[in-house]
Amino acid sequence: MKYLLVEGITDVALIKYICVQKGITKKFNDFQSETHRSSEFETYRYNDLHIINIKGQNKLERALELLIKPIEIKIDKLAILQDADNDFISSLKSIEDAIRNTQLDKSKIEIFLTPNHQGLGDLETLLLSTLEQDKISQLVCFKEYENCLQQHIDVSTKAMDKARLYAYTMFAKEGKDNYTPQNSFMYKQNKSYRDTGLWNIEHPNFKRIVDFVVKVFGNP
Repeated sequence: MKYLLVEGITDVALIKYICVQKGITKKFNDFQSETHRSSEFETYRYNDLHIINIKGQNKLERALELLIKPIEIKIDKLAILQDADNDFISSLKSIEDAIRNTQLDKSKIEIFLTPNHQGLGDLETLLLSTLEQDKISQLVCFKEYENCLQQHIDVSTKAMDKARLYAYTMFAKEGKDNYTPQNSFMYKQNKSYRDTGLWNIEHPNFKRIVDFVVKVFGNP
């Protein structure tokens, strides 16, 4: 069995999208939601592949202790995907500490910190970096809004990136489709999923995370 732990629902959607684009799965909804004893986490399963939404970085150690440790012997690969945020070294250390504290075998664990496993930022940083923002109307307009905000309140980079991403997805396709970030990859319409066309998974900035997912889920 292979497990990939992520910190949010948009991460889940991106992983599922990568799996479809790279032929690991055929359909976006091949990963089916599962229920388990701890309702604080969400699990999505396709055959022996599992994506677990732990709903926040601070829940990693608890998720490892409750969900992974009891079945460690059955796990072939375990991967953790989280944000680097403003301190790559500190974020990496917190993951390593959680692994050590739960006494898991670190030799079969892969770690990836978004945006690119070397720089600062988060999933929003990665997604926005793949866009030509100066050519997208809703993001050009958002820049004026951002400038106005900065004159009146102190807004963190992380919060601004989230708002910028929402501006892109919620007013996508000339403002006709109102996608949240989590459904901006594949959107369910008339009981089937269709590609929104908002993201180009072949963009160079996606390569590192795509390679990571393929390494964890795509190889025997």
